[in-house]
Amino acid sequence: MYLVALIIAIIVYGMIAFRGLTKIPPWTSMFFGGVLMIIFGVIDVNQALESINLDVILFLITLFIFSSSLEVSGFLRYLAYLIINKYKESKKIMFYILLYSGFLSNLVTNDGVSASWTPVILEVSRYMNVDEMPYLYSLAFGVTIGSVMMPTGNPQNLLIALEGNLKEPFVSFLEFLAIPTILNLFLSYYVMLLLFKNRLESVKIDDIKIDVKINKRLAYSSLLLLFITVILFFILSFIRIDILLASLTTSSILLLINRERREIMSKIDWSTILFFVGLFIFTEGLYKGGIIELIYQILPPPTNVLLIMISSILLSQILSNVPLVAIYIPEMIHLGATSTIDWIALAAGSTIAGNFTLIGAASNVIISEASESRGGKSFSFFEFMKYSIPVLVVNFAILYIFISLVGII
Repeated sequence: MYLVALIIAIIVYGMIAFRGLTKIPPWTSMFFGGVLMIIFGVIDVNQALESINLDVILFLITLFIFSSSLEVSGFLRYLAYLIINKYKESKKIMFYILLYSGFLSNLVTNDGVSASWTPVILEVSRYMNVDEMPYLYSLAFGVTIGSVMMPTGNPQNLLIALEGNLKEPFVSFLEFLAIPTILNLFLSYYVMLLLFKNRLESVKIDDIKIDVKINKRLAYSSLLLLFITVILFFILSFIRIDILLASLTTSSILLLINRERREIMSKIDWSTILFFVGLFIFTEGLYKGGIIELIYQILPPPTNVLLIMISSILLSQILSNVPLVAIYIPEMIHLGATSTIDWIALAAGSTIAGNFTLIGAASNVIISEASESRGGKSFSFFEFMKYSIPVLVVNFAILYIFISLVGII
């Protein structure tokens, strides 16, 4: 099965890498790869079904319900209008997208912000009549960089907080990661100014008047329930109850009390959900086929901050960061790498891995698919690396130096 799994992996990553030629979106390639693992007997149907992490799938669906309801209500279009009128200049708008998305990702996760802000960015770009790509990259980098610093920033941080036996996960994350995260957000902006100097048009917008119709009942109920959800995230994570319970409850109430429920459900990014389903099955095939074990032998064991960060960044490009962390936690426990600094290094490495390739983090795929489904542009595999690697190098250096220094102190 090793050779079969390897051939399937090459096919899948080839389709994703050369998406510009094949015109096949990543979610289709990944789902197809998962199905191939079943067809060719690398795993059976029961193993495939058991590999799907329903916690993650349901968590994403509930967050997408909120982002969809805010879009249907007209609130996101209104938000785009406010951003343009407040900041006016293209460079300022790019900076504040990076900054706001980074901080907001810690409240509703990087995936939630990616889903809800992509339509906003498309509206901003259309109002300004400029290329949306610098802003989409700003969102992608912002949610990746910003979500590092808290357990609620992304699913992999939450897994580490709950299964890494951290006594005070919020305190530990903020102690090690708050300062370097803020520093990385500001430094990455200047790196992006250099990277996009030929694509970021010097446009200044005067006050504009756009007829934005808002369904206030839907918008207010969505925002209120989303605020309650965020509060519940913090409460449940402190008392070690799965935070999925919070978003399940509030999203179901949202659908129950609003008549626009069918329209809300129709605008959910179901292709990203299918990407995750395929990813879990595909990853299980790599595991059962012996590919992951082979990679473990090639990469150095994750036994110190540098090795944990490097290996988690590299493996996230093969597995994506959430499945990587789910597999790596027992491996690190087996190796005895269970100190607070070890878990923090895993969180940092697996998260900034999203600033390497398109499939390093699901948030990249969410932004790309959400943009394309609304008539905007999408990320290409190699172009993404052209812009992301310089940002990743800066992020890695800052995080490694700071984590190491705080660990010594």
